[in-house]
Amino acid sequence: MKKILVVDDDVDILNLMFHYLKGDGHEVVIVPDGEQAMERLQMAQFDLVITDILMPGINGIDLTCKIIQAFPDMKVLVVSEGGNSDAKEIVAAIVLNKAVSFGALRALMKPFTKDELLEVVKKVLEGKLDEAEEIKPIRKKA
Repeated sequence: MKKILVVDDDVDILNLMFHYLKGDGHEVVIVPDGEQAMERLQMAQFDLVITDILMPGINGIDLTCKIIQAFPDMKVLVVSEGGNSDAKEIVAAIVLNKAVSFGALRALMKPFTKDELLEVVKKVLEGKLDEAEEIKPIRKKA
């Protein structure tokens, strides 16, 4: 069983990811912001952090940088909303790729399915990402 910290300001997304990951056998801790995430990381050891990008206070990119600085071996997965337009999806893809360039191992665009989340989490935890996957955000097909 792996211990996963999930960070998102959207309570519905937090609860959804909690249930998906818990149902897959993981120990899951959820927090609504980057400040609480850093506090939790100081108090306990985690195998993976999943963080949203767009959050008040410490955003997901800054949080990723702080995590990698403080815990160089920490695995980080970033998620972000794609939006309903091509422009929003392009911006989201750029932001997600930026997070990967700052140390996140993978980027996942919302909305995603349970299977998509669990597949990416498994690959990240097992270290089974190839270079192309590491820099390519995945997006739910319409």
